[in-house]
Amino acid sequence: MTWRLFLLGLVVLTEWCRAVPATVSVTSASPQSYAVLKTSNQSVLYGLTLPDNVTYRETQPFVTKLKGTRFQIGYDYASLLASETSYTLSTFMNSTTSNATVQRSFLTFATYLWDHYYVKYIPAGFLEELRGMDAWYQDAVSSGTLPSDVEHAPSNVTRWFNVLANMPADPQNIISAMEDEIEHGWPKWLKDIVNEIISVLENLGHHCDAYGVWGSRTVGGRLYTSRNLDYNSNTGINKYKNVIVYEIQDPVLVIPPYASIGFTFGLGALAGINMAGITTSEMNLDNSRTTFSGVPFPMRLRYVLEGATNLETAMTLWNHTNNTNSFNFLIGSASDGAAFALETMRRFTGVFPANSPIEAAATYDCGVPPDVDTSCAQWTNETGNVSIGFPLPEAVWRSNHGMNPVIMKTQEPLFNDTVFRYNLMHNLFVDYAADDILIGDAEALRIVATVGTKGSNFLTCAPQQGGSNVLSVVYVPGEHRFYAAWENGSGQNWSPAACSGYIHFDLTYFL
Repeated sequence: MTWRLFLLGLVVLTEWCRAVPATVSVTSASPQSYAVLKTSNQSVLYGLTLPDNVTYRETQPFVTKLKGTRFQIGYDYASLLASETSYTLSTFMNSTTSNATVQRSFLTFATYLWDHYYVKYIPAGFLEELRGMDAWYQDAVSSGTLPSDVEHAPSNVTRWFNVLANMPADPQNIISAMEDEIEHGWPKWLKDIVNEIISVLENLGHHCDAYGVWGSRTVGGRLYTSRNLDYNSNTGINKYKNVIVYEIQDPVLVIPPYASIGFTFGLGALAGINMAGITTSEMNLDNSRTTFSGVPFPMRLRYVLEGATNLETAMTLWNHTNNTNSFNFLIGSASDGAAFALETMRRFTGVFPANSPIEAAATYDCGVPPDVDTSCAQWTNETGNVSIGFPLPEAVWRSNHGMNPVIMKTQEPLFNDTVFRYNLMHNLFVDYAADDILIGDAEALRIVATVGTKGSNFLTCAPQQGGSNVLSVVYVPGEHRFYAAWENGSGQNWSPAACSGYIHFDLTYFL
């Protein structure tokens, strides 16, 4: 009996002393209630009542349920959110430049790209939604009911948002895309304003990361996937946070209901989940092989969500559309219980399942003395061919660099932030497994919150400079639910999404 008690004490002591991986603390809660704010035909705009432990200093997030034909959901979106959508575009542009002439030049350029390049590739259904938006705007103007604060038509904001979101991250990559597309000569007006356009785009910062984890690493073998959007912070767009639930009635296609998560920028998916258990996430990839000839990624993610039921069908849809800007993506599938990381650039996609041998073999040439790549000092003290890929079974993840050798040929020099976040996710998965801790909702939230860019110190939510995490999401696709957090407040009272409190949404509630 004494020995049994002694052994039991050792087990208890071992459990008590077991190290828990270092992460930031996280708050989460489900809405206490939803209130109907407005309706339009079968569509509904909901407001949320949240418990005290999750508080947003600006307005609470919306849930916009869009139900009807393509034309109808476009009309209804405009009817429900025209003022908020116009505000979001205006406040974002004001955050990039106070010069009204430069703003107009940029939007003129965005319209040019849409009309001359993107529109050729947009699925017909999405164009029908824009016609619905235009119809609402025309009805409101002709009837004298257009709200006085609608400076920009919702359809225009949707076009500009998709163009803006799809822009290359760096000036040299923007120029590369422009040279590729406009090689036969730029219009004179574009030559005249190109420097103004670049000046706006130079103010935009793109990072982001995502992971997928499943199987023996998680509670019940669940698939968890994530999406961090690290972009320009404190722009004012967080005043109108929005989840859109789509229930599209199509005469031919059976479209699973799905949700997109973001802000009131019109119709597009910065992040998304469908009722078939598919999730989509996007990250910038610093590469010069870019183009404007394809579907902008917020619409491309919607295209996948509308047709995919597993990884095979997701990749079939993916390969039916062109890569445009260089991006990393992560697609999760509950039916497969797995996820793929995609590394994409113009005319090439590298697909990475868990434990990829290509990822394991990835190295970066830092040179040898005296010919050392000085940029490597930002993220390593090694020289020569430095290993950068550390895949694991039952997990995939990405930040802002590639592992595929085709991608790496034209990849920009690595930087500390992207290498650090890639390694941090790897280390957290390894540590949880080593400590015999299965990843459940709480752990999945801690991982995504820890990796979100809060400043130079990723392991604290204390106020600091350099935070850019404006949206943070964890999906539980096998159970049709997700958690979302948005950047909070403004000015000196701004805090990153990862530190703002995650709201738990059940997609089935709105169907």
